[in-house]
Amino acid sequence: MRRKALGAVAALGLSAAVGTVASASVLDKPFFRAHAVVIVFGASDFSENGGVAPVVYDFHLLDDATSGEAAPDIIGVNGRTINYNSGRYNPISSGEGSGWELQVNGATFGGQFTSAGPHQTLDANDSYNAFGLDDGTDIDLLGGGARASRFYVTSNVAFDIFGEASALQATGDFSALDYSNIRYRFQYDVTGGGGANRWGRNAQDPGVGGDGVTFGAGPGLQTLAGLTGGPVKVFDGGRRTARNNGSIMTQAVGFRSRYNLRGAGINGNNYDFSQGVGTLAADVTYTIYTP
Repeated sequence: MRRKALGAVAALGLSAAVGTVASASVLDKPFFRAHAVVIVFGASDFSENGGVAPVVYDFHLLDDATSGEAAPDIIGVNGRTINYNSGRYNPISSGEGSGWELQVNGATFGGQFTSAGPHQTLDANDSYNAFGLDDGTDIDLLGGGARASRFYVTSNVAFDIFGEASALQATGDFSALDYSNIRYRFQYDVTGGGGANRWGRNAQDPGVGGDGVTFGAGPGLQTLAGLTGGPVKVFDGGRRTARNNGSIMTQAVGFRSRYNLRGAGINGNNYDFSQGVGTLAADVTYTIYTP
């Protein structure tokens, strides 16, 4: 009997101990989730406004947007596109303070142009050397009048890019020109640059699995007239830019826009002195969309 009683007491003590531990339990739950994120970098503003580069100005969350909609941007500023010159990134000029650079075509000798910066603008810092001429020598916009700029995208998910042209300005002798007089080309480079400013070393082609560039690609003529009236898809992505371990810059892909004046078409030129003087400009806004 005594042995049984001790057994009963021991059993009661064990039950009380178990109940005490349960009432003082602590729950821990390590949990990690990587959101679908697209980062865009370029310049903070135009060079005339003191812009700096490279700067991240778009940080998009694609988790919270349905397919075909603009992705929420959790950085509340808009940036500008960028140049890549002399091994480094440069904010582009707005072009409003000076005219486009001119090139000498068909000179019998000389006529070389030296741009001292800001690039893509003609001002008193630039220079030409003397040149010989005959009846085939002419003046044209440098590089066929192509204004080139870039922005860069790093992503851990597929994304689309839409573009929209707005705020047309046509003044002076160019007042009759419109969006159809601005030729548009859009393309991207998976890698480029050099040294500490090289992009894409750890990137992959984000167009694989999608349609890639959908507007502004190839040899066919496309103009900003096709980007008016609302956002138009210019890039259809199929996968992330990041290929393997790296930084934002090494996992980035560079998107490049080129704009040409469609002007006189005289002697193959985009501009002729007979057109006089004037300005033709527009804003093109790029926005990240969910695929």
